[in-house]
Amino acid sequence: MPSDGATEAGALGADATRAEDGAVVTLRQLPQEFLGDPLFLRRFRAEAPIVAHLDGTYVVRTRAYVEDAFGMALVTDYVDGAWLRQLMATAGTLRDAETTLVVLRDTLLGLESAHREGILHRDLRPEKILVDRQGVSRIAELGMVARTPGGRWIQGTPEYMAPELWRGEEPTIETDLYAAAVVLIECLTGTPPYLGGTSTVRDQHLEAPLPGPELPEEIAPLVRLGMAKSPRQRYLRAWDFAESVEAAGMTVGGAEWERRGRRRLATAVAAVLGPLPGNEMNDYPRGLIGRSRFRRRVRS
Repeated sequence: MPSDGATEAGALGADATRAEDGAVVTLRQLPQEFLGDPLFLRRFRAEAPIVAHLDGTYVVRTRAYVEDAFGMALVTDYVDGAWLRQLMATAGTLRDAETTLVVLRDTLLGLESAHREGILHRDLRPEKILVDRQGVSRIAELGMVARTPGGRWIQGTPEYMAPELWRGEEPTIETDLYAAAVVLIECLTGTPPYLGGTSTVRDQHLEAPLPGPELPEEIAPLVRLGMAKSPRQRYLRAWDFAESVEAAGMTVGGAEWERRGRRRLATAVAAVLGPLPGNEMNDYPRGLIGRSRFRRRVRS
């Protein structure tokens, strides 16, 4: 379970508990800004049963939700891991390409699982990605985006928001992929590519040249397609992006790129949480799994 500091980094508080079937789960209470938003609640109630049935390999699923006179709480998968933001705070943990590409590939497969069911993340960033003790990353808090008191949707966090969101357009698959590309850059460099006040960040997302010259040559094409200013110039699907990440990993580190990157992640998580008894790492998924579930779909 993430430490208290990691919990505060996300939008929701969390406590581990045990479900009626004996499984260990996490109980998350919705803050008041969500409860006071009837449009959010309507969308959440429609999406929660879908999220509950997603493949949990790369997604922290909402298993159920409970409403009573005191508010609403979510019952989610329990993940013995650390938030990506915590791992990035440890010096050098994610500054190598192999480790970063492993995180990105897992994140994209989590997005693919959600997107195929019509669920967008809407606010992807390091505080929303959990890495477990085997070095596997899972996206958390799908769709947990509230609205301002004035009624406008908060489309995400400024540093990760695609240009079309700044133009007032609705979020799409491509906006999630844009945020994933920003996370890629932040893992490698330590900061998002565009920083400053809100208006400065907005202008950079809309008009600034794409990052690239300072990135490894194998990574730059991922950023060009992931952060293209126009959504139509980005990857069609998270799966397409994940396949490009796999190819880049092979170019960077050969056949063992994923094994090395995942072991570094597992070591970093153990450094944050403390080692398990015996200090042993369990088996972990290898390669792009679930190909039969993630067949390509041609955009109409």
